[in-house]
Amino acid sequence: MKNLFNRMVCLMLCAVLTACGGSSSSDTNAAERCGAASGNTLLSGSVTAVHDGDTLTLTTGTGTEHIRLQGIDAPELAQPFGDQARAALTQQTLHQSVRVAYTQRDRYDRILGQVFTRNCADVNQQMLSLGMAWFYKAYACDLEKPRRSRYEAAQAQALAQSLGLWIQRQPQAPWIFRNGEDPPTPNCND
Repeated sequence: MKNLFNRMVCLMLCAVLTACGGSSSSDTNAAERCGAASGNTLLSGSVTAVHDGDTLTLTTGTGTEHIRLQGIDAPELAQPFGDQARAALTQQTLHQSVRVAYTQRDRYDRILGQVFTRNCADVNQQMLSLGMAWFYKAYACDLEKPRRSRYEAAQAQALAQSLGLWIQRQPQAPWIFRNGEDPPTPNCND
């Protein structure tokens, strides 16, 4: 009877937290984590704005956060496919409830995160699969090896099928567009 009571309290607490519009958690429940690495913090909320193909605004029960999709780099808005990348991210996330798994922030104080839809689809990987972003190799070592492999494979498949930006003859990576140079690809030690 005590076990049943504890379960009921837990379910009611989860329902209250969900009703409040968002939460931050380090819960290890696989369904709640969507397969994200166990060290990640989870943040839940609703996407209220999409800035470009790899940046969005998440509104939680406690405020707003700017989220940069980790491991990918979408074309800048001034580049070919920049508007299409923003439209693809908008279609997948705007006004949707999502979960963001993260461990760090970037120099602009944005959360660098893996974004999951309600059904646990990895939005970062979907952007690669659609040919709407590059795998960001310069920061590959920030990702755990299985996710790094999935992202590389998603980009390779989109390239092989000439999807999205890969229909262009020589698409220019956004980091080259921004900085004029191609940073070295690190050797990850895992």
